Order: sequence, then C-alpha cells, then structure tokens
Amino acid sequence: MDFISMRSILSLTVVLFCLGFQVALAQTHGCKCGKASGSIVEMRIVGGRRAVPHSFPWTVAILKQKLLHCGGALITNEHVLSAGHCFKWDEPKIMRVLLGLDHLDNMTGVEIRTISNVKIHEHFTSTALRDEHDIAIVTLNKPVFFGDNIIPICLPSPGADFANRMGTIVGWGRVGVDKSSSRTLLKASLRILSQEQSMKSELKQHFKPTMMCAFSKGINGCQGDSGGPLVVLEPTERYVQAGIVFWGIGCADPKYPGVYTKVSDYVDWIKEHFEGAWTCD
Repeated sequence: MDFISMRSILSLTVVLFCLGFQVALAQTHGCKCGKASGSIVEMRIVGGRRAVPHSFPWTVAILKQKLLHCGGALITNEHVLSAGHCFKWDEPKIMRVLLGLDHLDNMTGVEIRTISNVKIHEHFTSTALRDEHDIAIVTLNKPVFFGDNIIPICLPSPGADFANRMGTIVGWGRVGVDKSSSRTLLKASLRILSQEQSMKSELKQHFKPTMMCAFSKGINGCQGDSGGPLVVLEPTERYVQAGIVFWGIGCADPKYPGVYTKVSDYVDWIKEHFEGAWTCD
C-alpha cells in the first residue's frame, strides 16, 4: 500500500471518528434529564390514573417471554436502573427492554433492546419477607438516542432526603391484588414518609436505613411495578429518582406502606457502573 493510500485511510478514519463524536454530542445538546414530555395532567399502580402518553419518558418496561416482568428507569443512553430481585432468579437473556413505550399493544416508535449485562448490588440479600440493597444496573445491548419520548431520569444528590414530599410512581403493573396488568402507563401520587414514620408502621421490624416508605390512601405499587421509579418533581421542574419499587405486603394496604430502595444512598455506586456512557445535563 503506497503512502497516499495510507494517508487517505487515516484521514477517513479521523473524519468518521469525529462525526461519531459529534453525533454523540448532538444527542445531549440541550437535553435535560428528568424533563417530562409535554404537559402533565391527571389505574397498575393501584388507585392510579392514566398518564399522559410519554410524559415520563425515562420509564421502561422489562418483558420476560412477552409478559410484563418489571419496570425500570433510563439513566444513560445504555443503562437502566431497576431492582436486583428482577434479575436474581431469572435469566436476563430472555428479557426485552422497551423504551419510549406508552401502550403495550402499540409498538409504534418503541425502541426494543436486549440485555447484555446486569450488575446487582454486591450486598443484595433476600429473605422470605424482604430484600436488602435491592438495586441493579441493566446494560442494554446497544445505546438508544435521546428524543421527546426517550429521556433519562436525573439522579438525586448523594444522601438527599425526600421525607414528607410528594412522589410519583408510574408503571404497567397489576391494578389490584387479583387483577391483571394495565395495558397503558399509569401514574399515582403518594407521600414519602420519614424514617421515623416508617418505623411506626407494621413493617418496622423489616425496615432498614437504605429503604424508604411511601403511601397515600388507596394507592401503592403492586406486582409488575417492581424496579420502576419513584420520582420527585424539583423546583427546577425536573424529576429526580428518589426510589425504586421493590417490596410490600399486598397492594395499597394502609398498615403496610410501599417500600422503596433509597436511590440517594447508592448514587456513587450507580455512577461507578456507567462510566463512559452518555446522559443529559
């Protein structure tokens, strides 16, 4: 190969690399994490309401053999935050991740990915009554591009406390203990309890500092919402993920508030496992 040909190949390689870098920059330019798509107005989620289509664009559905398995939240262009128990005893290779989804019967514009890796927290433990450190990072088989219907959620500041604030849960899970999953994305608002309030509930003997409780009368997460996000709207009009749905007793029982993994206790751990991926400002 002569010198001119070699130089041409090198020049082309540099151009392609630069173009790829510019595309990556372009998809994050002006991108705001946790920014709801469109206007948000008022049933899995027990007592929930129909969410405006794509109004929570970080929310993903994880299917196993075409059935709803768990939820999750997009945190980078190739990572989803979910619950560890969603993957501990199930094979991720047979799962599919749906992004940009609103209705389970309408795949128009939906991005579908397989799972290339799952990192479950190294201190995850499980008993008959509870899981601890129930958090996992899912790596998609290929990145997604951000747009109106696919935007990552913002992570909270390490150690952030959301006690006595209103949170929102979204998902396609069961709308009642003995009912089927919702076909459309539902949302519900509930109050996040303080650690002291949580310790006064019937769950006090199972409650740990890395957990948080949330409850509103007649509203809670239920089976199928596991792994989904509990988000809080900040004064900046952007949502941050306060919790991950992971366990409870029954659905919407006032004696047993829903229990969530407290994301602010794991921010450093999360960031360690998505180094090099793209997210929004």
